[in-house]
Amino acid sequence: MATKTLNIALDENLLKKIDVAVKNDFGSRSEYFRRLALYDLERRNRWSKLFIAGHEVGKNMGITSEQQVYDILSK
Repeated sequence: MATKTLNIALDENLLKKIDVAVKNDFGSRSEYFRRLALYDLERRNRWSKLFIAGHEVGKNMGITSEQQVYDILSK
């Protein structure tokens, strides 16, 4: 797998916390950030699918505004 090197600036206190997590669970900073990135991408994908599904349900129910959603939820 081809890799790219990234340079990022982090607050020293945050970096210390990351290093504790790395030492306890991940082995390297690179592995920590790889897993963090994968987790975030998967989370974004799940949210995207949820919004798409919600939009379809709303469309099938004839909902055309946020106010209609609030009205349904307040019943």
